[in-house]
Amino acid sequence: HLPNVNPIEEMVNLMSATRAYEANLAVMETGKTMTLRALEMSR
Repeated sequence: HLPNVNPIEEMVNLMSATRAYEANLAVMETGKTMTLRALEMSR
């Protein structure tokens, strides 16, 4: 295994990045839903 790598720290970083990605995905989905509803209402 690599000398300057702390596997625990790297795992925590990976989990943190995954949570941030999922949160961004949820925001994008919400924005998409709101946009589609606004388009339907304008018809």
